Amino acid sequence: MNNQPPIHLDGYSPLRTQRMLLVPLTLDQMQLQLDDYAALQHSLGAKVTGAGLERKLRSTVARSIIYMRQEADDAVWNTYWAAVLEEEGIFVGGIGFKGPANAEGEVELGYGFDAPYHKRGLATEAVMAMTAWAFEQPNVMTVTAETDYTNVASARVLQKTGFRLYTTRDHFLYWRRDKQERSAESKREVDGAGTGTVNGEGHFSLYDLAVVVEAIDGNCTCNMRVGDSFFLRNSSSLSLPDGGHFCVYALQAVLPLLPAKQRLNHPADWMETDSRAVCPDPACQLVMRVDRSAQRVLRHDDVSPIPWEPI
Repeated sequence: MNNQPPIHLDGYSPLRTQRMLLVPLTLDQMQLQLDDYAALQHSLGAKVTGAGLERKLRSTVARSIIYMRQEADDAVWNTYWAAVLEEEGIFVGGIGFKGPANAEGEVELGYGFDAPYHKRGLATEAVMAMTAWAFEQPNVMTVTAETDYTNVASARVLQKTGFRLYTTRDHFLYWRRDKQERSAESKREVDGAGTGTVNGEGHFSLYDLAVVVEAIDGNCTCNMRVGDSFFLRNSSSLSLPDGGHFCVYALQAVLPLLPAKQRLNHPADWMETDSRAVCPDPACQLVMRVDRSAQRVLRHDDVSPIPWEPI
């Protein structure tokens, strides 16, 4: 750091995580992303590294600037929160929302970090902090996010921070975390084997799952497309997105794996580390990925005809 306190959006203090400072940018700082990146780094109290804004992000930043000007009272919901790694004094990426809450109390979260700082848990740290901050704001009931179906790392960030996959469309996965789910976490005790007690004995936990077509490298005659999916929820209920379909041959190939993926296994177990299955048709070369979403707490006597006997 250059020992200069970071400039930030009036009325909103930076958020401190374990390793970072998340700084909400002013309108002038947002403009500096486009015009003078070194001046932006200096305004954050960070080292001037010679880096610049990626070309593909320039239109996104420009659009956010327009919204900040048009909706000054909601600037914090359109700005970029710069992530500054405090120990190293480097501006490494950021996070922010795509507008204020809608009528249902939903806000959408987006984030990105520079490639040299991937696989360090920084995105997870930032998403946790920003989600907690959002739930402290009036009228926010749900935080949502979207990921490209190929972006497995980003999907894992959302899974680790309590988001659940609720639908898919085209090449995108859509995630959400509800405020009430966050409140329930403090009441939940789940042990390392995937079972636990919640408000009494006889309860256990299972993951809801989403099975997504990740790739088709051959000739698929069943009209499947990349991004097609189905869901396994509430222990045993399969469902498809509205208007969706799924090939029965691909389905039968992945079904035997699902009960194991619903449960937390030993970290070295291959069922814990592996998440892909292939269609049995060798000409199709269709690859499916099994994603865990919400962790659901179930009552034994609701899912089994054998009465629970306390241990």
